[in-house]
Amino acid sequence: MLERDALLGGTTAISGGVVWAPANRCQLEAGIRDTPEAALHYLQELATGDVDVGLMATFVADAPRVMDALEAWAPLEWALLTWPDYHSEMPSGMDGGRSIWPKPLTLPPAVASRVRRPVELGDAPLDPASDGVVFRGPVRGHALAGALVAALVDAGVELRTSVRATGLLIDDGEDGEDGEVVGVEAAGGALRGRVVLATGGFQHDARLAATFLPVPGIAPLGTPGCAGDGLRMAMAAGAELANMAEGWWMPALHVPGEVLDGAAYYRPLHSERAQPGSVMVDRAGRRFVDEAQNYGDVGRSLFRFDAATHTFPAAPCWLVFDAGYRATYPVGPVGPADPDPPWLVCAGSIEDLATTVGPGLPATIATFNKAAVAGEDAEFGRGSLPYDRWIGDAGRTLGPVEQPPFYAAAVVPGCLGTKGGPRTDDRGRVLRPGGAVIGGLYAVGNAAASPFGTATAAGGATLGPALVFGVRAGEAAGSHDG
Repeated sequence: MLERDALLGGTTAISGGVVWAPANRCQLEAGIRDTPEAALHYLQELATGDVDVGLMATFVADAPRVMDALEAWAPLEWALLTWPDYHSEMPSGMDGGRSIWPKPLTLPPAVASRVRRPVELGDAPLDPASDGVVFRGPVRGHALAGALVAALVDAGVELRTSVRATGLLIDDGEDGEDGEVVGVEAAGGALRGRVVLATGGFQHDARLAATFLPVPGIAPLGTPGCAGDGLRMAMAAGAELANMAEGWWMPALHVPGEVLDGAAYYRPLHSERAQPGSVMVDRAGRRFVDEAQNYGDVGRSLFRFDAATHTFPAAPCWLVFDAGYRATYPVGPVGPADPDPPWLVCAGSIEDLATTVGPGLPATIATFNKAAVAGEDAEFGRGSLPYDRWIGDAGRTLGPVEQPPFYAAAVVPGCLGTKGGPRTDDRGRVLRPGGAVIGGLYAVGNAAASPFGTATAAGGATLGPALVFGVRAGEAAGSHDG
């Protein structure tokens, strides 16, 4: 296995490590009734755009087997999460159980030293028993990536880090037929064999992002190695591309000076926007979304285009909150007891804050505060959906912005990972235009086109298909008929 970075695990290792796997064993043991058919119906209700129903059906059907197989192969044990599907109000959505994650895991020092650590931890010891995971410091992704690395080491797989694949080896076909992939070029040499591309997306490549993504200046989250290496290799081999304008969207903030592998580091704005005493507004100072909805849909809402001004007025935008919020909830790396950092805008009144945020802010806050006191957001329905209430503070997400001083944090449209890439079949084999298989070439995870189209179904909707189709591609690549 070749890894271009010095450490293993990629974006997974700094994520929450949540996996969406409908009808999983943990659900059944907890008495939660679910079926692949129900999960497929939910995806079909939710997904629009460049959707592959056949791949979605394969995913939900094989997810239970793959999750069990991973537990058998790796020092990994799944635990049930109570996270609702992001649109659990839909007929086939569920209030919890389809998302799982690894139980805490202590890795052998020789393995742990090779796996990327969450940025939030700095140099602090990694506590495997910590559950302060997704909102304040993702740890279980480290456990997931580490468990898979440990399994590879035990199996005798050679893991080469700081080795970047730069091209595919392709044998010319006979009689003018398309050639077959027989290896990769890397580190000035050639390695022969079937090739599985698992290089992540392309959000960190500025040219590819500008070419395919829908809004200029989308902030790249994840590790800088997600720079389109697999995409470029697949294109050179003649792959058909799919879902190229889509991504796993996330509102994000940047703390000046924070970097990851030399690139600007953007933090997900996850639970902050759902707590009482806060709103999100565009650069005119106006609300534009149910702030408490899932990050994928809120992230997409930042792409709104205003024809009159020929701008994207919510890209970037602002998270506005009051002193009560500031004393209660963290904002990025800043806790309630921490001093105000320079990147937080602070003002004694909403009118003064509006000089930075936007002229419409006083009217926006007046309208929102009335709704918050009444407990009903007629404009955007914040608090009306199950996910809103789940991510809020003990079920509460509406609260007036009324206690001075008032604050604003700049929010940018972010991309956790891109969804576009080579189109694949149900065994991860890369396809040509027209559907023919490119022999010897496979793509999985964000290096392949997501079959979900626009949908962000639930927590773990990235890692679930990545694991399922990763296993299926490995099985196919290792077989004689794959």
